Amino acid sequence: MSGTAYLVCDYCYRHCRLKDKEVGFCGVRERSRDVIFTHNYGGLVAIAVDPVEKKPLYHFLPGTNTLSIAMFGCNLTCSFCQNYAISQKAWDSSAQRTYYTAREVVDLAREKQCPSISFTYSEPLVWQDYMIEVATLAKQEGLKTIMVSNGTFSEEALHRINPCIDAFNIDIKGDDAFYHGYCGGSGRPVWKALEQIAQSKAHLEVTTMVMEGVHTIEMITSIANNLFSAGIQVWHLSRYFPRYQEQRHETSEQYLEAMVKEVRSSHIPYVYPGNSSLDQNTYCPQCKALLIRRTWAFHDSSIDQSHCPVCGHHIYGTWL
Repeated sequence: MSGTAYLVCDYCYRHCRLKDKEVGFCGVRERSRDVIFTHNYGGLVAIAVDPVEKKPLYHFLPGTNTLSIAMFGCNLTCSFCQNYAISQKAWDSSAQRTYYTAREVVDLAREKQCPSISFTYSEPLVWQDYMIEVATLAKQEGLKTIMVSNGTFSEEALHRINPCIDAFNIDIKGDDAFYHGYCGGSGRPVWKALEQIAQSKAHLEVTTMVMEGVHTIEMITSIANNLFSAGIQVWHLSRYFPRYQEQRHETSEQYLEAMVKEVRSSHIPYVYPGNSSLDQNTYCPQCKALLIRRTWAFHDSSIDQSHCPVCGHHIYGTWL
């Protein structure tokens, strides 16, 4: 018998207090006596080679591929979840897993000629022990590491993870009412984490999925102002498509275009439309020269050692 009534899981902002045999909100972290462990450690439910732009990261090693991996789980319950079958608790028992050691993941990235490994698709926070093991070995082997996350870090988790990750893409899903109504969570820890990551050495880009009629101009403008205050340089506004429990009509190109046009006046230097046929090229914020021409991913770049070749303005990012 354990002598401690509760143990606290510090993997995310929820800080679940677990009795023996209890499972956390995420459905992944379980207490056994005096240990909290991660279910199906190393059991990957998704593994693929993606263009890094798909994360989306437009200013981090553009034109390269990344090895994307995911274990099962998430600590939010978004009604519009794009990957619910590998993240939401009801689908845990039906998930197909293939077990990889950290060494096998790193070796696969090298075999596939990927200069980076991405922890993505589900929510890496809830399997961060495995992510940290893989990322630590990857960095020792000269590979870059990428975390795509909902950003609901605990202070303890961010302290553990930040040194292991070279680039983050963090979701800002909406205002507080949106987080409460659509995600079963809170945006407060996300903003706190964003501010800390922005002040670190890690590369950072932010994504917001725009739901027509839910994300208003006022909401998006407020988010833009807060992102600018936090020092965010790159923001992706992505079209919503119906998925999981949320079946409202997909966001139109016209609605997304209006949002992008509005926030490009927010002083955030680089704003991109996602899941869209709209212009996704990169331009110099100072002289407006075309720097990266994209089709759906990467095409060609004229950036010269992190600077605009026309006016010399520094361009935020990690470039080849």
